[in-house]
Amino acid sequence: MTLLATLFGEKKQEVESQFVAPLTNRVSGYLERLYGEGTTVGVEYEGGRFSRLSLTRRGVGNATFEFSQLSSGAKEQVAAAFRLAMAEVLAEDHDGCLPVVFDDAFVNSDADRQAALQRLLDLAAVRGLQVIVLSCRPETYAMLGAKAVTLPDNPFAAGEPDQLDERG
Repeated sequence: MTLLATLFGEKKQEVESQFVAPLTNRVSGYLERLYGEGTTVGVEYEGGRFSRLSLTRRGVGNATFEFSQLSSGAKEQVAAAFRLAMAEVLAEDHDGCLPVVFDDAFVNSDADRQAALQRLLDLAAVRGLQVIVLSCRPETYAMLGAKAVTLPDNPFAAGEPDQLDERG
């Protein structure tokens, strides 16, 4: 019975590694755009869920940071890298292209990190993803070279309460 449990555990680990490896390889490609060459991600996947995530940066003396140690902006950025990598994996079953929508997803990123975020989004587009960025700060993304669509002002948002009542 012990041998069976051991073999089952080994096979389960092998299957989990086959699932996690393509994802972490793709995530690392995105993270290199953000934090420099040699940046890698460590993911533990057990029982059908991710249980631990860490980030190793070669440019910072191979320092490893747990996800919980990251700043709010860095957490947003790492989450974006995972979303894009997962979309790539899923796109394989959808003619190689899936849309990914970011709605002010990088509000906690400083101005210096914005250029790196543009490289991350550009890589996603080059890899076949359709990236849609919604933002109240469109100037932040002007350098992407993508088509900008500006929505008209909401006529009800700026009116006085009495005016809103008159319009219905």
